[in-house]
Amino acid sequence: MTHMVFMKFEAGFFSQAVFQEIADGFCKLQEAMPQEIVSVQVLENCIARESNMDLLIQMELRDAAALDQYLRHPIHLEIGRIMNPHIVQRCSFDYTT
Repeated sequence: MTHMVFMKFEAGFFSQAVFQEIADGFCKLQEAMPQEIVSVQVLENCIARESNMDLLIQMELRDAAALDQYLRHPIHLEIGRIMNPHIVQRCSFDYTT
């Protein structure tokens, strides 16, 4: 199952340091959940436009149950504690092939 999350942050918040902190957090999350998280990519948008999102997190998960486990994991909750107050727009998309 593929899980994608697109995020746009408030002006002035998103930086290379914030990007690296998020990427490091998701790397730790994948290490903590090797049976549930098959792969994870954290990508920064390379074109700054008002309509664009700043960040994409794309994950390959074992199944829908793995998504529920990932969403409740303490590392994910900690990443959210840092990011959520600064997110102005978020959209997720899940699919299987």
